[in-house]
Amino acid sequence: MIAKLPFGRGLVNCDLRGLRVFDLKPAVPKGYNPVAVVREAFERPLDAPSLSQMAVGKAWAVVLVPDLTRKANLPLVLPVVLAELERGGVPPHGVTLLVACGTHPPVADEALREHLGPLPAGVTVVQHDARDKEQLVQVATLADGTPVRLSRLAVEAPLLVSIFTVQHHYFAGFGGGPKMVFPGVAGYEEIQKNHARVLDLSVEPPRLHPRCQPGVLAGNPVAQEILQVAEKRAVDWALGLVLDQGGNVAWARAGRWLSVWREGIRAVRAWYEVNAGPFARMLVSAGGFPSDHTLIQAHKALDAASRFVAEGGEILLVAEMGGGPGSPAMAPFLADPRPEVIVAKLRESYVQYGHTTLRIVDKTKRFKVHMVSNLDRSVAQKLGFHLAAHPQDVLDRWREEAPGDTVAVMAGAAVYPRGADEEVAWLS
Repeated sequence: MIAKLPFGRGLVNCDLRGLRVFDLKPAVPKGYNPVAVVREAFERPLDAPSLSQMAVGKAWAVVLVPDLTRKANLPLVLPVVLAELERGGVPPHGVTLLVACGTHPPVADEALREHLGPLPAGVTVVQHDARDKEQLVQVATLADGTPVRLSRLAVEAPLLVSIFTVQHHYFAGFGGGPKMVFPGVAGYEEIQKNHARVLDLSVEPPRLHPRCQPGVLAGNPVAQEILQVAEKRAVDWALGLVLDQGGNVAWARAGRWLSVWREGIRAVRAWYEVNAGPFARMLVSAGGFPSDHTLIQAHKALDAASRFVAEGGEILLVAEMGGGPGSPAMAPFLADPRPEVIVAKLRESYVQYGHTTLRIVDKTKRFKVHMVSNLDRSVAQKLGFHLAAHPQDVLDRWREEAPGDTVAVMAGAAVYPRGADEEVAWLS
């Protein structure tokens, strides 16, 4: 088998002949037409009127869209959304696209144009800045009394529309849905407070909350709080997408956001959860740009892969990481990534990317993680990665050491072990 692994904007060929390959990939049905899938979603909205009907009488509208760390095929779907808004009486100059960056930094105009696709004249584009206090308005408080602020644009919009992709999230259960509001357009401090619930730092050693897992919503304190806050400014109308392994729209539903998200979770669980493993060796691609543009994003593929690998096994991660770590907030933790040092810093002041760093070094201790990337060598080595110039260098050694042995291959879209059926019921 010759595997073509996404790497940045290109592909890397890997010769797996002589090894028994177990292909870990989503079971997305074939034969669908992305344009028809999106059109049908608009024609049959769930638990809500059509978008054009929702737009009637509205002076202006805000459309929440994912940032560049999420594939969403926006050049395909945005024209349909904008046309429906205009049909209902909201012209392009009355539409603001609000990019739900969360704590991610804004991107350059050229990259943003590529992400969004061509837009009609008059459409305004705003990248959310979680630290811009002037653009935030309080809507709620967290359980500990921390004020929750959301983008003033989203809160005050006569019509708030959301476009999101539904996928597993490695500690918040599932992405999309309420995450477009919180943390998507929330304030920095409250995002940190919410994400801090993933770890219990009051015990020694600190422990990950057992319900903060991909595919888990019930009993997940991060997910539950996200849902509670998002309902304080519920999206009025939503378009939810599930993508195939190549990033194309394979499934779409529109209408009431919670109904759309719930149905999307059903599709994701059916297609992206599998029973397999554990394996002694695994080859994983982080999925190419934008999923492998930074260490923060590429770690998600490593996390997914680690769930199929036996303790002490080997993982070969292929991820371009041309964007480096992904956030300046990660730098203090990368400077000395010993677990005890990271934990001490997190106890002093929680930063979500400290948690990411802690999760990375946990994996490089539990598994032998080889990595092919453009990440700074000194950073990669301090984190415990074993560097390789090309995936073939590691694969050839595996072939020599264990000819005919099974190697699991996750060559793009991440899949996860099959979970319990309680999650969608919990949302009902």
